[in-house]
Amino acid sequence: MFDADEGLIKLFPNIQIKELDRFSKLIFLPKQSFSKLKPRSAVIAFNVNQLYEIAETLRAHKGGAAVVLGSLSPRTRNAQVEVYENNKVDYLVATDAIGMGLNLNINNVCFSSLQKFDGRYNRNLLPTEIAQIAGRAGRYKNDGTFGYTKIAGSLDPLLIKSVENHDFAQIQKIYWRNSDINFHSIETILSSLKQFPIKNFFIHKKNAEDEINFRTLVVDEEIKNKLISSEYIELLWDVCRIPDFEKIFNDKYISFLKNIFLILCKNNFRIPEDWINSKISKLENFNGGISELSIKILQIRTWTYISNQYKWFENPTFWKERTKKIENELSDNLHIGLTNKFVDASSRYFINPSEIDASTNVEINSKNQVILDGKKYGIINGFNVRVNKNEISYSLFSHSHVKKTIRSMIEDKISNFLSAPDDSINLGNVNTKKQNEQTTIFWGEEPVGFLLKGSKIYSPSAEAINSEYLSSENKLLVSAKLQKWIDKEISSTLYPIREKLLENIDSQTRAIIFNCFENLGTYPNEQFRTYLNKISNDDKTYLSKLGIRIGARFFFTPNFMKKKSIELSATLWKIFNEYKSNNPLPLPLDGRVSFESKIKMPDSYWSSIGYISINNFSFRIDVFEKIFFIARQKIKFGPFLESSELMNPIGCNNIQLKSILDYCGYDSVDLSDEKKLFFLKQKKNHMKKTIIKKKKVKNNDKKTNKNKLREPDPNSPFAVLEKLL
Repeated sequence: MFDADEGLIKLFPNIQIKELDRFSKLIFLPKQSFSKLKPRSAVIAFNVNQLYEIAETLRAHKGGAAVVLGSLSPRTRNAQVEVYENNKVDYLVATDAIGMGLNLNINNVCFSSLQKFDGRYNRNLLPTEIAQIAGRAGRYKNDGTFGYTKIAGSLDPLLIKSVENHDFAQIQKIYWRNSDINFHSIETILSSLKQFPIKNFFIHKKNAEDEINFRTLVVDEEIKNKLISSEYIELLWDVCRIPDFEKIFNDKYISFLKNIFLILCKNNFRIPEDWINSKISKLENFNGGISELSIKILQIRTWTYISNQYKWFENPTFWKERTKKIENELSDNLHIGLTNKFVDASSRYFINPSEIDASTNVEINSKNQVILDGKKYGIINGFNVRVNKNEISYSLFSHSHVKKTIRSMIEDKISNFLSAPDDSINLGNVNTKKQNEQTTIFWGEEPVGFLLKGSKIYSPSAEAINSEYLSSENKLLVSAKLQKWIDKEISSTLYPIREKLLENIDSQTRAIIFNCFENLGTYPNEQFRTYLNKISNDDKTYLSKLGIRIGARFFFTPNFMKKKSIELSATLWKIFNEYKSNNPLPLPLDGRVSFESKIKMPDSYWSSIGYISINNFSFRIDVFEKIFFIARQKIKFGPFLESSELMNPIGCNNIQLKSILDYCGYDSVDLSDEKKLFFLKQKKNHMKKTIIKKKKVKNNDKKTNKNKLREPDPNSPFAVLEKLL
């Protein structure tokens, strides 16, 4: 078996070998999940897509992660490492590149996969590879842990034990390739590459990338004609050694190498400055996403390598500095892009708050705006927080920590609300609310609850607004206060709608009261006409004490026809009837006795607010009763003309007056002076038809009978007008 120490001594006789013991233990942890991943962890992935996906997950749930992968430029990689080392994030997502020379403050290494693609096929990780990567965890005397995710598979218990004890088999082989290459001819260079190792413990390295490139290009007819001396052969070899940073592995890369070689041959072993400038200038656009910037960096690294071939340039220092500058600019922008995508900037306030003034973490200004890291996180609205997603987006990690701070603030706010006076609670501007909108209860200008349909129209149910910041106990307390407030508001504004009735009143009187209050103060009295003729004075007095008035057409309650009462009644009607419309509730401005509205509503709505609506003209019932009374007084003396006495109280024009009086049972005719004359409508004869046996009459009597049929109706509008004139 090959002994590495013996091999090194044979190669380097003067070498000194020291063995250093690990002071910390490396302990295996069972299967790990990202949600429970402990801080200062490195998650290992083996492809870019998986790495970015894991980083996204950690940003959402843990505040973010730095990323390290082999394809990054050294500058970008170091900048990402700094983000992790400076405790701006608690997590690192990396490829196996982490095991190559990176000594980081890592406590735990978690493998998201136990397989990798080595350039040819997917294979299981070697025990030494697992040990090398897992060994990043723990430093000096601080113990480290390692494990894998649930989807990664499983590790052999013996392998776990080997990693924990750092006990592995001896190195079996060391690859070797001849460095002394003969450029005399194509044959001699290929022969040099085939030379076997000088020591028997070496294994010959085959199919190196530069060798494959060389073997491919030397058979190209266009290139073969150029290989006229050892100088050109060596040039081709140097070109074939240009690294494939982009990992293209196809004809495109071979064509690129071919082009470089032909350019050099054509220009006396120099690369023309205008030609390389045309290639490089395309990469000086530093904008773009992570993928675009990553590709640009890989491309510029190729040109950086080429610019370091001094013999290929007239001014090599200039091109070396320029390509390096472009690479640095692209690297810095990629670092910014990676940080913005995978690191929540605010997370540092919560990951290591001891290093930051706690007072600056979360601030609440006078406008109830939540300020985090100098930016508007959202606004406290009632007992909830409306996140300002348009301006800023934080991870779930920062959200959860901000919510902890806000939750304690809202707890204080709830206490203030529970002790607040009733007059600080309101229903907002009812006039602007659409009918299909939920009826919200406000504390000042902030929503704190809403009203739902109850058992009666004047008994809605109040509930606290849904909020994750409201505990079950606090929600019950808030709901109870809101219920108490709305009950009191209805009882005072619509008094005495919720009062208990006397027990000794007549059943018919009780029915009148019930119907009036069930319809918020107004009800047609037609079905009670007979009873009203014999109602007792005591019952009349009792109705009057309740505020119920007896009109010619309606029972109505004047106290319910004030602005505040009307708006409350409209709201209660909307809630109880669950009326759905995209229109606002039609309401009189400042409690006006009449107004025009084109919004169609059921008769029950107009009645609930104490109004009647005819032809888009709405008017208050108590004023209607007044107009109806005046009309009844006038008709006692016969037909009457329209007048201001009829129109002024209700604020209508003559056309609207005609509609109102028509509703009252009056007809009209237009006079020559454009005024209308009103008279009672002719009642239809509902008498039963009587059968009369007709006698046969002679022909000379037919004309007489015909004339009798043509006699004018004394009750017709024209007969009335004739009498008046």
